[in-house]
Amino acid sequence: MSQAEKDALEARLRAQIEAYHEAALVYAAVQLGLADKMEARRWTGEGLATALGLSAAHLARFLRGLCIIGVCEESSDGSFALTPFGRSLTSGSPLANKVHIVIEQYWLPWANLIATLPAGRPAFDQVFGMSVFDWRREHAAQGAMFAAYLAKETQADTEAILAALDVSETDKVVEIVGAHAAFLAEIPSGADLYLLKGVLQNYADDDAAVILKHCRAAMAEGARLVVAERLLPARAMDDPAAVMLDLHMMTITGGRARTVAEFEALLPQAGLALMKIVPTTSGLALMEANTEKR
Repeated sequence: MSQAEKDALEARLRAQIEAYHEAALVYAAVQLGLADKMEARRWTGEGLATALGLSAAHLARFLRGLCIIGVCEESSDGSFALTPFGRSLTSGSPLANKVHIVIEQYWLPWANLIATLPAGRPAFDQVFGMSVFDWRREHAAQGAMFAAYLAKETQADTEAILAALDVSETDKVVEIVGAHAAFLAEIPSGADLYLLKGVLQNYADDDAAVILKHCRAAMAEGARLVVAERLLPARAMDDPAAVMLDLHMMTITGGRARTVAEFEALLPQAGLALMKIVPTTSGLALMEANTEKR
């Protein structure tokens, strides 16, 4: 590696380390409801400070920081307005919800990622004293926010899944998304297709096998199970997003992304056989399994 390449790599890593500045600025803007308050008009720092009950001098400095990261723009007369990106941070928007989730639920566990490494216990559990699933149940507002964000993510993937999945002879579909319903022992029976999207990745193998057994118990002979998840590659750089997802699950839920071989080993534990894998344009893989003979 040349010195120029080393310098470029170091500069990129330094920028990534310092990205906490930007995350903190955006989180503060969302907490203030800045996008809702500023709307489509221009504000002086003093006027906006009065409206928000804040120090004008400190708010002006904060707004200039938001200009640097593209949330606001500053005019020659010193007034401020939201950019199109800034307007996407209105209360309840998917982006604003993600900001809340990342800072309030993920920031501290990721900062303590090292705590996961000695024994594999999720850093989230060690930081908050309970699992992420229990925490979201106890903090209903944050749990509902996560569920709403997950629903949007699922909707965004729907087109890619439907384009890759053959449902021409399918009358009834049961879909389970994320982790919130994963341990339902009474999964509806009688469906032709059971779709698990982003479920198994939340759990270690023993719990994932239990979920699959619930599905198998609900499935009639000839029914299909499709697991929609990102596959873990043989080499990290083949799919960096899958590797980061794997680390996120390790840190937050105790789950994991899996390789094809790991799915091939997991499915038979529930009497299921992997039949085929279909890629999608969203990066998810659709792993279709049929029931093995009892």
